[in-house]
Amino acid sequence: MAKNYGQMYNILGWGDPFFVVNSHGHLSVKPHGRDTISGQEIDVHSVIDAALSTMANEDGDKKAQFPMILRFPDVLKNRLDSLHAAFNGAIESTGYTSRYQGVFPIKVNQNKAVVQDIVNFGHGYSYGLEAGSKPELLIAMSCLTKAKPGAYLVCNGYKDADYVALALSARAMGLNAIIVLEMEEELDIVIEQSAKLGVEPVIGFRAKLLTKIPGHFGSTAGKHGKFGMLAGKIYEVAEKLKKNGKLHWLKLLHFHVGSMIPTTDIVYKAATEAAGIYCDLVKKHGATGMTTLDCGGGLGVDYDGTRSGSSDMSVAYGLEQYASSVVQAVRLTCDDHGVPHPVLCTESGRAMASHHSMIILEALSAIPEPQDEDTHDQLLGKIQDLSSKQPRSSATYNGGGAIAVDAMHSHATDLKKHGIELYKLAKKLSKRVTGDASTIYNYHMNLSVFSLVPDMWGIGQLFPMMPVSRLNERPALHGTLVDITCDSDGKIDRFIGDAVTLPLHRLDPAKGGYYVAALLTGAYQEALACKHNLFSGPTLVRVESAGGGGGAFKIASVELGPTTEEVIGTMRYDVKNDISDVIEKAAANNGAWPEMGPLIEQVLSTMPYLRDYKTPKTTL
Repeated sequence: MAKNYGQMYNILGWGDPFFVVNSHGHLSVKPHGRDTISGQEIDVHSVIDAALSTMANEDGDKKAQFPMILRFPDVLKNRLDSLHAAFNGAIESTGYTSRYQGVFPIKVNQNKAVVQDIVNFGHGYSYGLEAGSKPELLIAMSCLTKAKPGAYLVCNGYKDADYVALALSARAMGLNAIIVLEMEEELDIVIEQSAKLGVEPVIGFRAKLLTKIPGHFGSTAGKHGKFGMLAGKIYEVAEKLKKNGKLHWLKLLHFHVGSMIPTTDIVYKAATEAAGIYCDLVKKHGATGMTTLDCGGGLGVDYDGTRSGSSDMSVAYGLEQYASSVVQAVRLTCDDHGVPHPVLCTESGRAMASHHSMIILEALSAIPEPQDEDTHDQLLGKIQDLSSKQPRSSATYNGGGAIAVDAMHSHATDLKKHGIELYKLAKKLSKRVTGDASTIYNYHMNLSVFSLVPDMWGIGQLFPMMPVSRLNERPALHGTLVDITCDSDGKIDRFIGDAVTLPLHRLDPAKGGYYVAALLTGAYQEALACKHNLFSGPTLVRVESAGGGGGAFKIASVELGPTTEEVIGTMRYDVKNDISDVIEKAAANNGAWPEMGPLIEQVLSTMPYLRDYKTPKTTL
């Protein structure tokens, strides 16, 4: 029986039910999750080979380049179906008397194909969209013309007159647009624009809850959060609406306690708190026309596969447990107050989009990393020494005032610096321990961390990563991934499982290309990507299941990433006048243009990443 080393990457944890290793030792996708029948699994290595031999859609004369994103829309549909099955099951089992009707937040992935797929797959559920800016609102207005009538268009974010006018125009064209007020001042804009356009709005309030979540994603929650209004202010604005005869505009209450809620206890607590505010609006302030409680985002993804909820990379529940917590909390609270059960809405973007997309990285070479000069014992000694020297405040905090505030700030800054130095030493020690056991290799990848996995650089997000092939061979080397940007931050040396290296194979040109997949990357990465070093987006490959057996699939589309010319153009250069013509003139003066001309054209018309790179025979 063939060996299977997929579990070295905990694929059974984070990969269930979409990712497995097949009998060839290749990463495979189960496009229909648990409904995938034997023989329908799609071999990712075969997809890469097919994509590389497929001409790109735009011109039909260019082949795909690395890096590339593989999209599996069947997975996206399965996630959407599973979310609705979870809520429908919870509603039926608890006697909840209303329904679930969600929206997808466009900010999670604004790509045209993704948003259109969401609307298409969600049509039978009246699934809608959420927008947080004017560009996103325009996308939503266009895409929702294909949605089932009544699908929500939730309008979040800070708003000016143009934003509000667009939202009112959406209602005028028959869309179910709801303007969610982030602050009291926005009501004046809504009243003004409604009168100007002659369109009656539907509005909601965004509640700033006291319920918080731990970790990075909880930093904008609680009473000091960036968005929304505290309960007292919400009641004031409701009274203002009543005084102006506009309380019937109010239909929705929205809250969001942060992304990646780690446990269902917090889900339940937040939904209970919000449902209490909803009930008070109905019972105490006369907002009897309210219909909907929007529970926002927060439905998490178990990136590390531990199901522990103990870090920003993990949640301790699945779709069914999440839905049950929301439904139970709202049902019990509304029943206690004698308020009809509202329509339940969520803005679950990360949990819907993450699994359907993976980034394929091409290995270029691998070289040994020099060992740290400090030994294991020396590093341990430095950590112990630094631990004994925790910064102490030299000033008293008593009495308050500016001096005390400055002292506390200074002390906090010192503690932060101290913690960072401890972290650096601990990381060095971890790598030293690994390096003492075996050599660590730097795998140079055709990658820009800043353009493809910006959350890894920006907030320390971790994604599951593993080789695409040769998983029937034991990966004998410990590797870190180094990108091709001219930036020392352009590396990946933290992996799920608190690892500082990734198990990888020796590069062997005779065995063809060696590819590493970054998985669960369908949320936020494309939207947050930057153009550091003027590297840009990847090739996009749409892969559809062909049904039947034998792992049949179809490459539905191949779209090249931005060319070098297009990337330069984003920096306000006129590429012809400022670049090409200037170079041609200087080269012609030296007789070099006949050789340079075709090269300049080729570079400008292809993606900025390395192209047709051959792994050196001298490398591993």
